[in-house]
Amino acid sequence: MSDSAKKGIMLAGSLLVLIVALIFVRGAFHDELAESVNTHVFMDKDSGELFNVEIKPGEKFFPAENPKTGEMTLFPTEICFKNECGSAGGTRVILNTILDKPGPTYCPKCGALVSSR
Repeated sequence: MSDSAKKGIMLAGSLLVLIVALIFVRGAFHDELAESVNTHVFMDKDSGELFNVEIKPGEKFFPAENPKTGEMTLFPTEICFKNECGSAGGTRVILNTILDKPGPTYCPKCGALVSSR
């Protein structure tokens, strides 16, 4: 076998290994990305505790079940970044409209009006 044929085979083998590695890395990243897109932070309306909740397409996603209590008390949140909440990284708030309460929602920490994005 000539040197050029050996080099061609080695190059083809290297390319094959690279392609397989890229497919594996892309698949692992895609699964992680899909998981993060479908997971949202919910708050327990009674305790204020935060939970990551996986949302499944086509299913009603709130209220969700609190894994600690078994009760359907978890609701999606909005984040207040106004006033001191912004420098603290934000404060999660359940909107009154989500809880079927009348009136606007105000941040319990800084008092600013909180609305949906």
